[in-house]
Formats: sequence, structure tokens, C-alpha cells
Amino acid sequence: MPQQLSFRSDRVNELIKRELTMLLSIGTKDPRLKNVVITDVIVSRDLTSARVFFSVEEDEHKKIAQLLNKAGGFFRSSLSKSLDLRHTPSLSFIYDTAPNTGARMDDLLSKL
Repeated sequence: MPQQLSFRSDRVNELIKRELTMLLSIGTKDPRLKNVVITDVIVSRDLTSARVFFSVEEDEHKKIAQLLNKAGGFFRSSLSKSLDLRHTPSLSFIYDTAPNTGARMDDLLSKL
């Protein structure tokens, strides 16, 4: 049974990630959200909430996080229309530091 739950949550993660990426590229009118990249989605075990990790220019991440969390209702309602899920998880957007950390490491290594 745990294997089946893991497969389902992985599938839901990918569905939400794909739909949010499409929504950000063509569904939002705010130009500040066009450069946002969804890096990962992790739904809870009961599929009621999802943490959405995003990447954007480092100096803009706080402002973008506020915008995304404010628009969470819009994203959730759009997901409920496009995905065939019994319950659409609530979304919380979290800035993903990993891409920027990797870029900084590459920069440091190239200077050696």
C-alpha cells in the first residue's frame, strides 16, 4: 500500500508542476511572474496541501513569493478545473535556493 501511495503522490506532483508551469507562462497577466520557474512540487501524504518550490532572480524572490502566495487561490481554482482530482491541494510557494547555490558553486569553482 505505501508503494501505491508514493506512486500516486509522485504522479500528482508532476501534474501540478506541469499545470502551474503552463499557468505561469500563459495564464497570468502579471509580467513579474513570467520568469518564475517551478522547480519541484511536494504534496502531503493525504494530498490536501502542496509545497511548490520556485526559482527566480535572487534579489526578487521575496516579492515574487508574496505575489505567488497571494495568487494561490487563483492557481488552486485553475488547477481544480484542469486536473481530475477529488480535492485540489492548497498551495504554498517556497523559494528554492538550490539553483542559485549551484550557480554560485560553479562560479567559485571556475575562479580556482
